[in-house]
Amino acid sequence: MIGRTFTISALLVALSQLTSAQAPDLTSTVSGVIWQDEKPVNGLRASSEKKLAGILVKLLDAQSQLVVATALSDATGQYSLKANAGTYQIEFVYPAEGFSPAPLRAGSDPLINSSAGDDNFTDVFSVGNNEAISNFGLGLVAQENTITYCTNKATLVTEWSDVLTLPKSTVTPVPLNVRIFAAESVFHPTIGIENTATANGYTITAAGKVTMTLPVGSSLTMTSDVTLNGQLGNFDGVRDYDGISGDSFFNQASFSTNTRSVTNATQITNNFVGPQNATFSIPTVAQSSVAVIGSGNLETFVQTYVSAGACVVYTYASGALPVTLTSFTAVNDENVSRLEWSTTSETNSDRFEIQRSGSGKTWEKIGTINALKQSSTLAQYSFKDNAPLTGQNLYRLKMIDQDETFAYSRIVSLNFKSSSSLVIYPNPVSDKVFIDSPDRQAISAIDVFDQNGRQKAQGLPAKKYVDVRSLDNGTYFVRIVYSSGLAESKKILINH
Repeated sequence: MIGRTFTISALLVALSQLTSAQAPDLTSTVSGVIWQDEKPVNGLRASSEKKLAGILVKLLDAQSQLVVATALSDATGQYSLKANAGTYQIEFVYPAEGFSPAPLRAGSDPLINSSAGDDNFTDVFSVGNNEAISNFGLGLVAQENTITYCTNKATLVTEWSDVLTLPKSTVTPVPLNVRIFAAESVFHPTIGIENTATANGYTITAAGKVTMTLPVGSSLTMTSDVTLNGQLGNFDGVRDYDGISGDSFFNQASFSTNTRSVTNATQITNNFVGPQNATFSIPTVAQSSVAVIGSGNLETFVQTYVSAGACVVYTYASGALPVTLTSFTAVNDENVSRLEWSTTSETNSDRFEIQRSGSGKTWEKIGTINALKQSSTLAQYSFKDNAPLTGQNLYRLKMIDQDETFAYSRIVSLNFKSSSSLVIYPNPVSDKVFIDSPDRQAISAIDVFDQNGRQKAQGLPAKKYVDVRSLDNGTYFVRIVYSSGLAESKKILINH
């Protein structure tokens, strides 16, 4: 019998006098963080790198390779496995179409380096009682021409239902293949069986089942179970799942994974492609079951906890992803929007189009920055929006390839608050633009910028006007900076 104990804990079940043996505490913890190692790949976790949810982690007995515990990483990339003193090994399971492991144990700091080799196993290690080890992280590197997103549902006692959401593809052209990777982690704190009749053998199977309803095709189902067997004596008069007529098994773990691929272009376009921030839903249900084989009256007591994870891997034609964008930020720099971004890989990239929106529904181009065309090292870019909108400013990058295919970055935002009512006249203008500042505020600077954010003219703050006779016809922005440090911008049309 596994985990046999003679410590009895009274537990009232329904109206009968049932008792169950108490599961012993697991005193040790093994944990780590799973992250996406961006190019240039170094196998070291950085705070700016994306953390990955929904990755399956298995703790194995080093000698027997039996599963001792399982877990799924959460939204912060963290996982935690409970065990007792022993010698173990960890195996990581993830969508291989989307990721490969980062270099093993790069550098000297085990808290931030990657612990698994190309086979996805760690080295064998030992853990003592009441010991916590947190240096078994995993870095994953994106496969070429792929983008992968993952999510998870935290462990919860069955039955439960929830809706998992994952981002749609925003890249043009559409993916060649969409692959869904799903995983479940199942934990049974207690599996008990009691014979209330004459002596006989038994087999008990406790299972956790996760069913995911995908946007296309049939449901994706995972079932993992723990099967135990033994021999029970005649009923000893106590329903305690112990003694000569009962058995209790503790801290039993199992897992399951499943995958589904979609290659039909119409199905991909209709279900997995959308605008920026669009998502698709995966309704998910977790259930448990118990099956018993044996003669006589066999009663069971089973607890089941289930967590679930899902990843979507978008695979594109070679060259469809011109840029690997590692960061994109926006900072309010003295009432100017300073945008900064960096890339670690560029293949046939042409340019970055900077787009702005006040609502997220309609976007306007406010500038263009040329790309490096070809690069495999860290490249940094910046752009200033010298005339941000009053209120909310949403920014995104349109990353355009040399063949005009493109992808959008994530959206960043800034907010510029103003309660004043600046007046600029005449508009359209042919020679001089005059400024009527609200509440007669003192003006410290007047600047005119074109649509690419380049300064084209400076005004006279004391006289509150700017001469635009030397500028070409077109749309410009007049930016007023007050002595208080606040700034406002207005769009003008120059028409000589």
